[in-house]
Amino acid sequence: MKRPVFLTSGVLTGLFCGAMILLSWGAFYLQLKTDRERTVRNAFLQTDNLARTFEEHSLRTVENVRQVLFSLKEIYEKRGGGVVRTFEEAANASVARYAIRSREAQGNLFNLLSIADENGDLVLSSQVPFNPVNIVARPFFRAHRDGEKGFLVGAPILGTATGKWYIPMSLPIEKPDGSFGGVVLASVNPFYFSGFYRQVSLGARGTVLLVGAGGTILAGTVEGGETPFGASIADSGLLTAMKAGEAGALECAGLPDGILRLFSYRKVSPYPLYVVAGREKNGVFAEYRRRRAAGLFSLVVFNAFVLVFFGASVRALKKERQAEERFRNFFEQNSVGFALVAADSAWIHFNGKLCEMLGYSREELMNLPWKKLTPPDVLERELPIFEKALWSGTSDFFLEKQYVRKDGVRIDVDVTTKIMKNADGSVRYFASIIQDVSERKKGERLLEKRAAELEKHREAIIDGMAVLAEYRDMGTGNHVRRTKQYVKLLLERSGSASLFPEKDLPMIWQCAVLHDIGKVGVPDAVLLKPGGLTPEEFGVIRRHPSIGSDVLLRAEELLGSDSFITYARQITEYHHERWDGTGYPHGLAGEDIPVLARITAIADVYDALISRRPYKEPLPHEAAVEQIRAGSGTLFDPRLVEVFLGCAGEFDEIAKNNADEGPSGTEETESGNVPGEGGTGRRGRDPS
Repeated sequence: MKRPVFLTSGVLTGLFCGAMILLSWGAFYLQLKTDRERTVRNAFLQTDNLARTFEEHSLRTVENVRQVLFSLKEIYEKRGGGVVRTFEEAANASVARYAIRSREAQGNLFNLLSIADENGDLVLSSQVPFNPVNIVARPFFRAHRDGEKGFLVGAPILGTATGKWYIPMSLPIEKPDGSFGGVVLASVNPFYFSGFYRQVSLGARGTVLLVGAGGTILAGTVEGGETPFGASIADSGLLTAMKAGEAGALECAGLPDGILRLFSYRKVSPYPLYVVAGREKNGVFAEYRRRRAAGLFSLVVFNAFVLVFFGASVRALKKERQAEERFRNFFEQNSVGFALVAADSAWIHFNGKLCEMLGYSREELMNLPWKKLTPPDVLERELPIFEKALWSGTSDFFLEKQYVRKDGVRIDVDVTTKIMKNADGSVRYFASIIQDVSERKKGERLLEKRAAELEKHREAIIDGMAVLAEYRDMGTGNHVRRTKQYVKLLLERSGSASLFPEKDLPMIWQCAVLHDIGKVGVPDAVLLKPGGLTPEEFGVIRRHPSIGSDVLLRAEELLGSDSFITYARQITEYHHERWDGTGYPHGLAGEDIPVLARITAIADVYDALISRRPYKEPLPHEAAVEQIRAGSGTLFDPRLVEVFLGCAGEFDEIAKNNADEGPSGTEETESGNVPGEGGTGRRGRDPS
């Protein structure tokens, strides 16, 4: 018996409506899943970036404290302990100066610095007036007395001498016979860390914490609430995760307030400390829930429409065509492309938006196999994914891919496909939603390209400015390239790179080549004079660091103090200062000279020594190395000279790989006053 026409039509309509409902729910599910994963990923990315930043800050801070304590310990032990009567005797000039400047410039990092003898009595302290107390009961003192030789960071303690909370950081003191001689202690202000952490906002109940290895909260901030200062997270999953790895992320109620947060943590290696950054879960998902509710409402409305359409078509065969037409109108007018493709790859249906997206008429697209829309290289990557989805039993999958328009232009699309199957499991057809995301992808690629271009432009501008100054002094671009590589090598080998943000390091060795840009302000009559200089002319030459600094200061006012110009100005103004204080323009000495200027001075003098000048022949590499060695402690930082000597062979390789092809100009350096240079430099031109 032949089935009634309405039954066949109703079944087909029901299947189609069911497919649309499944497809819409599948797309909604995928969208929600992707949205949720993106929300979590972005939250963890934000907290991880902050944890990484605060890890670097905390590492530099703790390392500075350790170096101060080590210096105090070394001086105190060398001078016999009890012989030292004042705190100033136990601290050399640089350590004392660091402690004072820490109070002023670092927001009271230290409550005080002190030394206790083997009985726990404070014998020396930076506190004025001195308040003698006994710290024998302190855990850190007992730990050192019981044999702990290393640097300790303890839980917060309320200080007896100062009446303030502090984080104890300590080193043991040994007597000449190796026995326990006491403790050198830094009472570090925990609110120094908390104040730094408050510079960022992680939303309501967001938190940044400094946590000890045992789970004690040493410092931190909780936005909109009280920081659980001194509390322990020893029983939380957060501490368990921290013990399992030096960095990671997790969702848990890590703090005593019981609030679920998304945490990222990083160990302040090599110290037993962790920096933790967390955002409240409810705050992270607030916007996601709003989008989910709006999407669910739209989906319900859409599904309700499909169901109403299906009911109406079943009830009245004569209205089926009208109902189908309404559905087709909805299908065609949607803002995204829809396509139904049979199991044999033939088109079943597609909407006008897909035709518009691809630039084909309906007839042209219907006669074009769907595989022809995909570029061969994209199709090669896509087919394994498609086949895996087909044989794995999954009912839907998502692809970010490209189509080729009729005019040959590639467009970026997001394709969500639902695999519709027969009762026996075979594929009946594929239902896909195609969204054109070309503008978004174009913007992403443009941003990446612009960022790379800006980096190249900055380096080109810096090199161009440096070469301009060199050419005016009859120098060469190779001096610029060599200086950049010398500074990079010394910065890395000396460990000075750790003093600066990692992202700034390329800027530092790039802008080091601007050290002599001030020569643009020196008259040619002086700068290019072939003979010796008078005292007045040498005074004019000596102004070029200040001229260069003033020029760069104007640029810094435009670009801001966090630009590369800040580093360039520091190098330019101070690279002619000498370790013994006899340099210019300020007569700075020792560590008062910025480390970047000290590094550049060695690089600049070495290159001047090995370069040909109208007034001298180039020195061999070995002779130049000896000249630098001879200037240790007078012209140059002795520690940096030792680093230079350790990598002198690499300096030679850099010089050979970037050698000048002809004679160079009258580069003004301090090489003429390097001990042992004799008459090969500009000694005769330096009247001082």
